[in-house]
Amino acid sequence: HMKAAHYITLILWAFGIVNLFEPFNGPLFYISSAIFYLLLIAHVVECFVYRDKILKSKDSPLVAFSLTLLFGVIYLGSLKDS
Repeated sequence: HMKAAHYITLILWAFGIVNLFEPFNGPLFYISSAIFYLLLIAHVVECFVYRDKILKSKDSPLVAFSLTLLFGVIYLGSLKDS
């Protein structure tokens, strides 16, 4: 089951993605764009930095990298250090 942090992350992603396809007006456009691109950049960097940890997870590489892109440190924190 998902925790509050998962829901918040998904809402932030949705907010940014909606803005990509149907841009908001005014300051909301810039706020949602900033949120989206910050999440995207941060999570892509996490994929590179924690590549070995992600590949050692019990999930398939596709699932593990997808979850890292979506949830970032929330997913990485759930992985066991080996």
